[in-house]
Amino acid sequence: MTAATILIAIVCLLLGMAIGSLLTQRLAPQEKKRRELEAQLRRAEDEHRLYQRDVAEHFQKTATLVGNLAQSYRDVNEHLAASAMLLADTETSRQLQEAANPALPRAGGMTLSSVPPEPPKDYAPRVPGGVLSENYGFSDTATRPSRVANDSDEKEEDDPTLKVS
Repeated sequence: MTAATILIAIVCLLLGMAIGSLLTQRLAPQEKKRRELEAQLRRAEDEHRLYQRDVAEHFQKTATLVGNLAQSYRDVNEHLAASAMLLADTETSRQLQEAANPALPRAGGMTLSSVPPEPPKDYAPRVPGGVLSENYGFSDTATRPSRVANDSDEKEEDDPTLKVS
């Protein structure tokens, strides 16, 4: 064998190996499956983006329609109130206004109760045993324990929060 024949055989061998590895990579089932999965993933992502856009458009349109509905309701209510004031007697117009605005208090009376409101206390009343005691509120003859007078008691007596009965 000559050197040229050996060289041609080596080149053909290398060329055959390169072509074989390329065909194996292209026609391999794993590569084909990977490409199919990538295409399927791209389609799913595109569908998801379209779905998100459709949902956003739906809620924007719904918000606009609800706003329009609320404005139409206000317009109808104002029209009825204005017409009632012009066309009906005062008692009927007052009843229509109360029906249209039930949250508004009546002008002629007390709204909640006749008891004046009391500001909240920022302290708990001092009682023997404390308000968390098991006996709190069960005996009517509870008295305040006597204390020995000293300088700290005089300071405590000046404290207005301790003068609660």
